[in-house]
Amino acid sequence: MKEIRIKSFTEFHETLEPYQRSNLWLFRGHSNPEWELIPKAGRQPYINSNDEVNFNGWLRRAVEFTDLSKLDMWDSLAVAQHHGLATRLLDWSYNALSAAFFAVSEGHETDAVVFAYYSKWYVRRDEATPFEYEGVIRFKPKGVAQRITRQGGIFTVHSPPDLSLNRGLRPEDTLEKLIIDKSYTKQLSFDLSFYGINKMTLFPDLDGLAAHINWAAANRNFWAEAGEEQANKD
Repeated sequence: MKEIRIKSFTEFHETLEPYQRSNLWLFRGHSNPEWELIPKAGRQPYINSNDEVNFNGWLRRAVEFTDLSKLDMWDSLAVAQHHGLATRLLDWSYNALSAAFFAVSEGHETDAVVFAYYSKWYVRRDEATPFEYEGVIRFKPKGVAQRITRQGGIFTVHSPPDLSLNRGLRPEDTLEKLIIDKSYTKQLSFDLSFYGINKMTLFPDLDGLAAHINWAAANRNFWAEAGEEQANKD
């Protein structure tokens, strides 16, 4: 797997330039480079449970809180993933900066990583349910949640759920690793916020707003010249 180490925003920008030539590249950020590309349903303690059964149970009760009647099973699964159910979907983004945010938003003691994934294979919704596909394939949901659209969200579907992307790659697929050096991870979070990538923009609700204000307040020393007023300026 190709690996590129990044120690500044200039290097990050230059590294991303080749990916602009195709809209098939997807990005995902990890705060630890050792984490595998496996969806939640494929990890402990969920791997010992049947994720299809769990999803059907979620569907039966979800109607108490929201109307899913106009959604097919694919988009209903995306809604379940969005609300935290352990599914066989793995989150990706068309936006490399959004992926970088998730890579560096928590913890700065180790390197972080942004994965870049290229594949031409997409789900054909009319051919199978999410539980009938084999291998790894891309799935682009409808705008079922504002956070998904704001984050440029798209998914990979893993069947079985514990199949890592590394093992599910087709010969024509590409997976690359952009390593954010630990010396730069904290600074990158400030650089991203300067360019409009932060909790307030990626989580467009009161929770996201509060989280962003808290982050700015906790890091007010970064804006040494302007103080808290500048830190909270949005």
